Amino acid sequence: MVGTSAKAVANHFLKKYGETGITPLKIQKLVYIAHGWHLAVRGTPLVNDERAEAWEYGPVYASLYHEFKHRGRLPILDLATDFDENMKKFTPKIDHRDEDARKLLDRVWKVYGHMSGTQLSALCHQPGSPWDEARQMFPGIRNAHVDDDRIKIHYENKVERNRAIHNAIHTAAQPA
Repeated sequence: MVGTSAKAVANHFLKKYGETGITPLKIQKLVYIAHGWHLAVRGTPLVNDERAEAWEYGPVYASLYHEFKHRGRLPILDLATDFDENMKKFTPKIDHRDEDARKLLDRVWKVYGHMSGTQLSALCHQPGSPWDEARQMFPGIRNAHVDDDRIKIHYENKVERNRAIHNAIHTAAQPA
C-alpha cells in the first residue's frame, strides 16, 4: 500500500461503524491510532496526504478538523469530501483493492471502537508519547508535526509489549 488520505481513513470508520455518528474528537484519534499501527505493522504510513499535528488537546489532522469542526462535540453524520484536480467534489475512500489496510482499520475499530474520544485522547496524551514529545520540542506551536518515525517507534514498542504479555500468559498456562 502506498498510503491514503486522512479523510479516506475517517470515511472508512464513519461509513462502516458510524450508524449513530462518531464525534470529531474520536475520529481524529482513531485515524491517528490507525496510522500508528500501520507504521508499526506495515512499516509505511497509512495517511500520506498530511502529517498529524501536535495541537494542545492531542494529535490532529487539520483536514479532518476543518471538515468536521461545525459538528462541535456532536456526532458526525456525513462523510468527508474533497475536490479533485478539476475541482469536482468526491468522497475519499480506501482503495477497494487494499485489503490489508481495510483489515487493519477493522482491527483498530475492534480494539478501540468502544472507547470514547476522551478515552482515546488519554491514550494519545501519555507522557513520552510522540504527541507529548512534539509539544515539548515546540511549546505553543499549534501546527508542529508529530514525527512519523517517533509514532512508528511508539507503536512498535506496543507490539513488543503485547508480544511479551502474550508469551508470559502462554508460558504460565503450560503444565509444570
